[in-house]
Amino acid sequence: MTTSDVRPVSRRDVQLSERASTTTSTSDGASQRHDGNHSPVRLQYLSVKRQHPGALLFFRMGDFYEMFDEDAETAARELELTLTRRDWGRGEKTAMAGVPHHAAQGYIARLIAIGYRVAVCEQVSDPALSKGLVEREVIRVVTPGTIVDPAMLAAKRNNFLAAAVLGRDAVGIAYADITTGEFACTQLAATNPEDALAQELARVQPAEVLVEAGSQSRPVRAQRDADADDEEEETGGLAGKLAALGARLETVVTPYEPRAFREDVARERLREQLAVATLEAFGCEGLPLAVRAAGAIVAYLRETQRDALAQFTALETYSTGGFMTLDTHTRRNLDLFESGRGGSVKGSLLWVLDATHTPMGGRMLRRWLGEPLLDLARLGKRQDGIAAALDDSVLRARLTPALGKVGDLERLTNRVLQRIAAPRDLVALAGGLRAVEQMLAGLPVVPAGLAHVFAGVAALPELAELIERALVDEPPLTLADGGAIRAGYSAELDEIIARSRNARQWVAELEAKERNRTGIANLKVGYNKVFGYYLEITNSQLARAPEDYIRKQTLTTGERFITPDLKEYEALILNAQEKIIKLEQELFAALRAEIAERWAERVLRTARALAELDVLLALAEVASRNNYCRPALDEGDTIHIVAGRHPVVEASQRDVPFVPNDAQIATHDAQILLLTGPNMAGKSTYLRQVALITLMAQIGSFVPAEAARIGLVDRIFTRIGAQDDLATGQSTFMVEMVETANILHHATPRSLVILDEIGRGTSTYDGLAIARAIVEYLHNNKRCGAKTLFATHYHELVELARTLPRVRACNVAVAEENGQVVFLRKIVPGGADKSYGIHVAQLAGIPRQVVRRASEVLEELERKGDAKGRRKAMREMVMPETMQLTLFAAEPDPLVEELKALPIDELTPLEAISRLYELQRRARER
Repeated sequence: MTTSDVRPVSRRDVQLSERASTTTSTSDGASQRHDGNHSPVRLQYLSVKRQHPGALLFFRMGDFYEMFDEDAETAARELELTLTRRDWGRGEKTAMAGVPHHAAQGYIARLIAIGYRVAVCEQVSDPALSKGLVEREVIRVVTPGTIVDPAMLAAKRNNFLAAAVLGRDAVGIAYADITTGEFACTQLAATNPEDALAQELARVQPAEVLVEAGSQSRPVRAQRDADADDEEEETGGLAGKLAALGARLETVVTPYEPRAFREDVARERLREQLAVATLEAFGCEGLPLAVRAAGAIVAYLRETQRDALAQFTALETYSTGGFMTLDTHTRRNLDLFESGRGGSVKGSLLWVLDATHTPMGGRMLRRWLGEPLLDLARLGKRQDGIAAALDDSVLRARLTPALGKVGDLERLTNRVLQRIAAPRDLVALAGGLRAVEQMLAGLPVVPAGLAHVFAGVAALPELAELIERALVDEPPLTLADGGAIRAGYSAELDEIIARSRNARQWVAELEAKERNRTGIANLKVGYNKVFGYYLEITNSQLARAPEDYIRKQTLTTGERFITPDLKEYEALILNAQEKIIKLEQELFAALRAEIAERWAERVLRTARALAELDVLLALAEVASRNNYCRPALDEGDTIHIVAGRHPVVEASQRDVPFVPNDAQIATHDAQILLLTGPNMAGKSTYLRQVALITLMAQIGSFVPAEAARIGLVDRIFTRIGAQDDLATGQSTFMVEMVETANILHHATPRSLVILDEIGRGTSTYDGLAIARAIVEYLHNNKRCGAKTLFATHYHELVELARTLPRVRACNVAVAEENGQVVFLRKIVPGGADKSYGIHVAQLAGIPRQVVRRASEVLEELERKGDAKGRRKAMREMVMPETMQLTLFAAEPDPLVEELKALPIDELTPLEAISRLYELQRRARER
């Protein structure tokens, strides 16, 4: 069965199932025959479960979602639920566990977080009107990439569902966010498609990636053209190849049915979804791998979130050639989105820059940070907007509080488009639009730099008024109990409510009325779900019960009665409540549909403009707060920074003045900076700060410096830190070499390369040789020729500055006072003459005895001079206060020989201890 075959399960399905003796696979994989021994509802459950064998099925039964068979056992274990048994009738009992429908989202979130898929099966017919089995339908399948519940989503981060297709020399990628309506695809030519895929997924950071399932489930080759056959041969093990990558990127890799990835099927699905005859208008007509990936996403959403597809009316085809490439190592090494230590946003560049006031702005800032631009015109436009906001503090003061009240118009609108918005979502939407209206009303003249942004902002007061007229200010969480529609919106609803209110008033007054009529002072009017409304009289007063009272229930303490009038009003109240709820649901659905059809597009356009405004204001605020400058951008080969600062270190250590440093790197002149100096002096901070300033400039941000000129960089490479890759059995040095090899193969003259302590994972001479060869390659290879910052402890490399014309040596200045080291944090020309490692060890708290001994060893090694002398010194040196054992003397030591000859296996423990004591005594005497 294909995804397009999924449909509601009706009574007719069950009747057909009862007549047909077919085999059905249950949740635990066993087979059962539909031989008439199952009840209709059990058959319905099994039919639905058969369509979703890989998901935990939440089967709606009244006020609960129930799970059965192995699903129940799994849910009970993972959610700590009580496991019970369900009696289906006809002698069949199965395991059962359930959760209340109003609390289901919390349980679903927990299951998704630990890797499960959840299929939500709702009652789609009214139980009160159904003459038999209630119709049920899976309305959505929740997976990591198809989450829509706000409580399960990060407000300032997209939740992308991606799909990937590998070809021989290209890769196709598509991604979509069903909470924001973004849908994009690309096809990348690459000599190594797997690397290109990993790189692009690291940028997109999807929550889930679809890949074609294994070859055993592929359609026959006759159904595909020759090119597609060749491409398919490359995709067989893609799921396995992405498994390790998925773990590193914290994404779920989902093998999906091969038919969805077929080009003809995918192309037809896309044309149908976008309502076009050709994909040329969307730029992907000639990109078969991109089409296959995008079509697979549409197929997957038809199965899991059919209502979400309504918002996807356009497809963006993009090219990665428009922005700087950042691989996973660089994102991690530069702490772009999270701190390398704690793994939290605090301590990252995003933490410094994110002064946004809306979730939409937060998501856009994250995208900008992951996609530094190579387009001077677009960058200039962003800089103009930031400059306009920076120059007008009054404007910022007026706009930012209003933005804080806007909320997430983007996701709210997409919930409306998916028909899942609740009354409170619409009220929040109206509140956000009122905040926009307020912001525009108090706006002075819009600066030229922000005019293009405000052109897309519309307050839409008519929509806000429509919602406010329809809904009460504080509606209930759901429509289950009514009370969401405002009085005056519907004359029909108002009339029903009025009749119900009059009936309730009559019942409320009945008790006092009947007490006066009967003279029974303790007569009570009550209600329960079984008997409805009743009049209760105690045993002592039964004789005074009027003749028109009809006995309904006998209690130990008295009797309960009804009257014809009471039952009439009861029916009026109960029927009115049902009508009220049903009518409110109809009115709300109509309101939601009207917003989706008439207003959604305009609201989304406003939301995206507000997101950009929010980001520009945030970057202006950060620039003002931290004294950033506007960098000059050009297509040149020079990075020139005056008094640059590390944005994250500066923000994290406000109580310590940051020492600024210049940087001058140019491909034609000072292409490679060799940086030496002790640990803890600030070498790594300087390397990262140059890279971060460059990256910030290319997202349009102002930068932490007095002045800066940045020649656009096509890629930033970093090789920083030492770590093993235990998953693949690679040592620290192997990881270092693999990452360095990637840099040398892919860097260009427009790239910026950051290398920190290359070669330290092996022996000194091997490491020195490798480091020197790398510097020479970067300098001499014309294809590479990247601007490079190279930090090293190999002082011998400084000599390269005298032999290679584009290499410059510099070091981190250190001052020595009375045997103590003071790190000045200043980058100065020339190489360092000492590493000061022992001083750093002392600062780190190494025991003084160890520090003193290390100083003695170092002094002796330095005195010996060359390598041969240092090796001899190491042989001759002994630890102080330690005897040099005669074991190393020319003549054999009698004690050692006697110890060697001890027959340990033949000695009892007592004899062994005695012999050891004797040997120890003789050794001490000597």
